[in-house]
Amino acid sequence: MTHTRALRPDWRSWPVWALFLGLGWLILRFPIAALDFDIWYHLLGGSYILEHRALPGTPFFSFLEPSSGWVDYYWLFQVLVEAVYRLGGYVGLVVLRSALYLATVWMVCIYLREADDAADNGVFVLVVTLVSAYALAIVPRDLILRPHIVTYLFIVVFHWIVDRRPGLRWALPVLAVVWTNVHGVEYPVLLLVGGAYLAEFFAPKLLRRPVPETARLLRWPLILSLYAILATPAGFSLLAKPFSPPFFHERVVNELMPRELGAFLSFSFYLGGIFVETSSNVLVMFLVAAMLALAWMRRLRVSRVILFAGGLFLLPQSRRFTYEFLLLCLPLAGDAARLLAERRLRAIPWKAALAGCLVVVAATVWCLSDFLGPRQRYPLDLARLPVGVCDFLMKEGPGGRVFNVPNPGGYLEWRLYPKYKIFMDMQTMLFSSLDLFTSIAGFGDKQVLGRAIAKYEPGFVAADIRDKDFAKRLEGLGHFAPVFFDDVLVLYADADRHPDLVARFKLAALDPAGCVTEDYEAMEDAKREAVLGECRRMLAVSPDGLVVNTVVAKILLARGETRQAAEIAARLMGVYPDRYMGYALAGLAAFKEERYAEALEYNQEAFSRAMPGEKPMVVRNLYATYARLKQFDKAYEALQSVINPMAPATSFTDAYDMGMAAVASGRAREGRLLLSMALARATDKDAEKVKEIESLLGMMPAADG
Repeated sequence: MTHTRALRPDWRSWPVWALFLGLGWLILRFPIAALDFDIWYHLLGGSYILEHRALPGTPFFSFLEPSSGWVDYYWLFQVLVEAVYRLGGYVGLVVLRSALYLATVWMVCIYLREADDAADNGVFVLVVTLVSAYALAIVPRDLILRPHIVTYLFIVVFHWIVDRRPGLRWALPVLAVVWTNVHGVEYPVLLLVGGAYLAEFFAPKLLRRPVPETARLLRWPLILSLYAILATPAGFSLLAKPFSPPFFHERVVNELMPRELGAFLSFSFYLGGIFVETSSNVLVMFLVAAMLALAWMRRLRVSRVILFAGGLFLLPQSRRFTYEFLLLCLPLAGDAARLLAERRLRAIPWKAALAGCLVVVAATVWCLSDFLGPRQRYPLDLARLPVGVCDFLMKEGPGGRVFNVPNPGGYLEWRLYPKYKIFMDMQTMLFSSLDLFTSIAGFGDKQVLGRAIAKYEPGFVAADIRDKDFAKRLEGLGHFAPVFFDDVLVLYADADRHPDLVARFKLAALDPAGCVTEDYEAMEDAKREAVLGECRRMLAVSPDGLVVNTVVAKILLARGETRQAAEIAARLMGVYPDRYMGYALAGLAAFKEERYAEALEYNQEAFSRAMPGEKPMVVRNLYATYARLKQFDKAYEALQSVINPMAPATSFTDAYDMGMAAVASGRAREGRLLLSMALARATDKDAEKVKEIESLLGMMPAADG
């Protein structure tokens, strides 16, 4: 069977390079962000190893009693990231993360391209589509610099060496040793890959059939690769770790939660960031179809059956294993591409194939860009990091114990050790289920909290700033007082242990959980000045806090000091370019100065960055700005996007504003109905606006039905 290569045999490199240039540009520009906090405990672990020339055997950063049997199964990864951080800081970590991600996608690309021996144009379009799907599917995990990012790369490299480059077979044991020391708990995946390919040597022997020459060549390198799992400092102690996880941790850690197989049947083909999730489901379905098709055509190799079976077993175990399934089954995608190349019915012109590839590449880059969202601070995004609390503890605190919510524990220990010891982080294999229960329930149950404080006697408690009721639960459990907060945590200090610190920094006027939404224009001057004083005291310790700067700017706006408020807004836009608040504050300052067109631009930028729960606040500003610009249609549409007038929770003000905007935009019938709804919700405090509504309704014609 003959195939003619395209008229321009070099065109195939164009879409491939376009894809990798687009991916590289986006990934290299994405900073280290607190998608989780694990990178910081890895940095601390690497620092400990380099300084002590030994592996930690206990949670040295915690005041919990040392647990027995812990194995630092990712020690080599920790040394790697710490060494890179010492050389290049966060930029170095961004480069490392990007290089590992792009290398994985590149190896997927090479593997699949080499499956198309006939260089068929149509199959090449399929290959580019599959590579793009893999690039999108693994990106949510590969944005997080953790040991799994090396596991993904090594799975693909093993496939490539075994299936495409058996001449490099003696590299397999070396790679296996590195892999096991980088991410030892994943050694069952290494055994699965190695065992699957070894089966192609032993299965023919058992069936008394000829053994393929390639299988003979690979036998001993693969066997040595399997024994590499013992070539770690843990030795045999590592073997039980993947099969003895602490009880109930999967109920707390999202990525460990089991998944129903029906979750893989959810698809959304909207061309945007949501397609990143769909791409993994599309690949799962494609790989299942490839497995069935190859079986039907009797082209299924025993290694593929084992890899598919192992991957299928892992798939529903937890969300994190979706990625292992996709990469373990990559050879099925390659075999399917080869089968299609052999059986194509009609040649596709190279220009049509090139156009198809470029459309796929453009869509992939667009989806990834939308998924990554607005530009963030580079090379470290400060959002969702407890920077301020750590600054305060290091600058003003004397040291001691911090009882903390566990999620940001990785960052806390990295910033605070050895001056402080925390309760725990999210290293699920390091702490017991009872410890995790205490750290979670202790912030929601007063009895658990009280017993934990009595047992461990911490000098500080670090609670989630979103927990509005925690201060009440803490009452009566010692003499703790709030002394600092940032965008993530509220820090309470024990007045008995640290009386001077509490006397200097106790927060009496500020409510950390509700200070952003306070009405500072209606607040009494004395209280407002007290709040401002406490904010400035905190900013002197940690100047970049988003919440505290926002409160200061709002107070300045309430005092009519718009220029100073605008300066704070500009600072926040620089430090938190992906968050809405700086833009919203700049819009408020411009609005107060009657620069409505400029206010509209800022508010539109704020809206594009706001999370769903933040959008109603921004829409209010948009509505007011549109109204001042006499763009009443847009003012009404803005309110419609976030207010449901039929909902029980809708307020009098919401219905009033919507009704007035509807009337002003010429929607008299809608406006009359909305204003009538507002009247039905009115209370005594709304008397003035009630008179206004009644007067307006009296001048309007009666509604039809």
